[in-house]
Amino acid sequence: MNATIPQDQLELGLYFQRIGFTAEAKPTLSSLKHLHRLHEESIPFENLDPLLNRPVSIDPPDVFEKLVAQKRGGYCFEQNTLFAAVLRAIGFRVDPLLARVSWLAPEDVTTPLSHMVLRVETEFGPHLADVGFGGVGLVEPIALDTSETQHLDFEPRRIIQRDEQLVHQIKLSDDWNDIYQLSPKPVPPIDLEIGNWYSHTHPQARFRNSLLVARLTKTGRIVVADTELIERDWSGNAKRTEIKSQSELRQILSDRFDLELSPEDRIVLAGKPLKN
Repeated sequence: MNATIPQDQLELGLYFQRIGFTAEAKPTLSSLKHLHRLHEESIPFENLDPLLNRPVSIDPPDVFEKLVAQKRGGYCFEQNTLFAAVLRAIGFRVDPLLARVSWLAPEDVTTPLSHMVLRVETEFGPHLADVGFGGVGLVEPIALDTSETQHLDFEPRRIIQRDEQLVHQIKLSDDWNDIYQLSPKPVPPIDLEIGNWYSHTHPQARFRNSLLVARLTKTGRIVVADTELIERDWSGNAKRTEIKSQSELRQILSDRFDLELSPEDRIVLAGKPLKN
């Protein structure tokens, strides 16, 4: 897998149009934050293809075609492959990293290296960028710095050192919760291929059994988690609505995420079936 999209196959103008970016693109922290947030507001996180038994390619031209040209969404390996290629085309130095997701996982379970994130060099030092987590993902990049809490105005975040790993945490109420732990060492493309293959192929992979669709809004997030629509604002207030049928799910995906499923597409969830 090529780590970058050749310039003739990466049309930055189409990507900028897709996310509504109209400023001058510079390899600065300010541009990085702007692009990061617009990307998450415009390109939804979604794992529809694994649930529909469709393969997921992270070959960069395929990712560009799906997420930009076809206006679909995707999960971390797709989202962050696209974002890394865009950042490199602008002039950033970007290294891919792999992480073990701790969010919603039992403490005694070692999860696979199945989450891709990005280390991006800026004029203020290296930052963690991640446009592909979904429910409690980053709103904007945070410094790879263990000395202080970040995002003080909303969803406080921090990076802590645990043995040889860095741990990305979020503060909810008064408690710090692990989101994922990552090695600070860049990984070769083959490791990304293996992580992606596991994510859309292994029968026990989360994306083969549970539906997660998420998009950032100006005031919070909207999330589909299996058979529930969750609308949450930055104050932590959440409205939850049960999704009762396949047709209702298709309508929500269309109206709230600009994702279209055909009537023949049926999402099968382990333990939480939806009627037609």
